[in-house]
Amino acid sequence: MSLATAQCEAREGDSSQSDAWRRRSRWPLVSIVVVNTNELHHLRRCLPALDRQRYPQIEIIVVDNASTDGSVAWIEEHFPHVRIVRNERNLGYAGANNVGFEQARGELIAVLNPDTEVDPDWLAEIAQALESNPRAGLATPKIVQMDRPERINACGNDVTFTGLTFCRGLDQPAQAYDVADAVAAVSGAAFVIRKQVLDEIGPFDESFFVYFEDTDLSLRAILAGYECLFVPRAIVRHKYLFKLSPRKCFFQERNRYVALLRLFRRPTLVALLPALLLSELIVWGYLLMRGPRVMWAKFTSYFAVLAAAGQIVRQRRRVQALRRVSDREILAHFGSRLTLAQTASPWLRNAAEALLNPLLFAVATLTRLVVRW
Repeated sequence: MSLATAQCEAREGDSSQSDAWRRRSRWPLVSIVVVNTNELHHLRRCLPALDRQRYPQIEIIVVDNASTDGSVAWIEEHFPHVRIVRNERNLGYAGANNVGFEQARGELIAVLNPDTEVDPDWLAEIAQALESNPRAGLATPKIVQMDRPERINACGNDVTFTGLTFCRGLDQPAQAYDVADAVAAVSGAAFVIRKQVLDEIGPFDESFFVYFEDTDLSLRAILAGYECLFVPRAIVRHKYLFKLSPRKCFFQERNRYVALLRLFRRPTLVALLPALLLSELIVWGYLLMRGPRVMWAKFTSYFAVLAAAGQIVRQRRRVQALRRVSDREILAHFGSRLTLAQTASPWLRNAAEALLNPLLFAVATLTRLVVRW
C-alpha cells in the first residue's frame, strides 16, 4: 500500500464519501502521471495536493525530462512513495507522458500538469462519472485559474470547424458549466483515460512533441466510438497564462493540420477547405499583431507539414483503422463559434468575434450540409 493510500484511508472518517467507499467491494487503481521539466516550484504545490486525495487506490508516477533544478532529489526526500522515471533527455510533453503510460499499472490513467492543484475529491468524481458512463473513454474536470479560482480556465476544449481549439468556458464564472456533458476534447492540463481505451487508440503522438496532442488523442477516441466527458464536480486549479511564443505557434499550427489530415476522409477534407481557409485568415490576422518571429514560425509550419507527408500517410492508415463512426458524427462535436478571450483587448476581441463568428457559422452550416458520410 502506498503512503498516499494509507493517508487517504486514515482520513476517510472525515470524508462525506467514506461510507460509500467502504460499501464498495473494489475501486480501480488510478495511475497519476505528472511530467516534470524543471518544475520544482510547481511540484511543491502539486504533489502535496495529490497526497490529500480521498480516492483510495492511486499510484503517482513522475516522469522527469532531464531536469536540472533539483526537483528529483526533492521528490525523493519528501515523497518517497512517488515513483520517478528519469529520461536522459527532454522527450517533450507527449513523449514523457507516453513513458509514464508504459509504467502505469492502473485501469485508469490520470494525466496532470505539474502547475496544477487538485481538490481532494477530484479523482473520485471522475472515476464515478466514468463508471456510470461506459461510452466515456476520457474525462476532464472543471479547471479553474490558480490565481483567480472564481474564473474558469477550461471545461474541456472546444474544437471548431477550422480545427482551432479554445478553452471551453475560459474566463467565465466558476459557477457556470455545472452540468456533465460530452465535449470535443479534454484539456491536457488534467484528464483521465481508461487504460483499455489508450491501448486501443494508441498514446500521444510523440512527433507532436508538445501542443495539440490532447485534442488529437480526444479526436481519435471519438473516431473509435468513445465520448470525452466533462465532469463539473471534479475541480482542478491551474496556473494558466495565455501566451503565444514562436515555438508554440509552430507546434500548434503544424500539429493542427497533421491531426486533421489523419482524422478525416479525403472528401471531408475537401469540404472543410473553406473553414481551413478561414482559419488561415484568423491566424494570420492575429499574428500580424504579434510580430515577425511568430509569423515566421507559422510560415515554417507549412514546410514541416509537407516534410511529414510520408509519415502522415502511414499514420493515417493506422488512425483510419480505428474508425467506428462517420465523419459527420465527428463533426457533430465541432463548434461554430470563436471565443477569443485573453487574446486581445476587449474591444478588438468583441469586434473580431462579431465579424468572424457569422462567417464561421455559415461555413460550418455549409460543411454539415455537404458531409453526409
